[in-house]
Amino acid sequence: MRRLGLLIGWLTVALLAAGCPAAPFLLLAGAGGVAGYAVSKDKVELMVEQPYAKVWGVALEETKRAGLLKDLHEDTGRIEATYQGTHIVVTLERVTETSVKVVVKARKHLLPKIDVAQRLATRMARRLG
Repeated sequence: MRRLGLLIGWLTVALLAAGCPAAPFLLLAGAGGVAGYAVSKDKVELMVEQPYAKVWGVALEETKRAGLLKDLHEDTGRIEATYQGTHIVVTLERVTETSVKVVVKARKHLLPKIDVAQRLATRMARRLG
């Protein structure tokens, strides 16, 4: 099992290093956790098998930890924040009653800061998984 994890990790790194526009990979978590995790050049997407209210709460708390909150819209599922000059936008979209799609984008001077988005998305995935 450990070898499979290492293989998936190295394959993902190889895809990202080769400049692949989207290097998706699956996080295999327990029931009710994170179903999928995809990274592209300008955003990170999570598919979460949790109720919307729980995902919103975790996204809000982790975004607060990441930076200064600027705007919140729970009804539309949008959180905006800033962190060291980087504009962070987290959007939540209900897919079904028990699954939510989370998209994390981070930009500084109109350029993507994928490392900031990945850090925030990973913290959310750990808490929800």
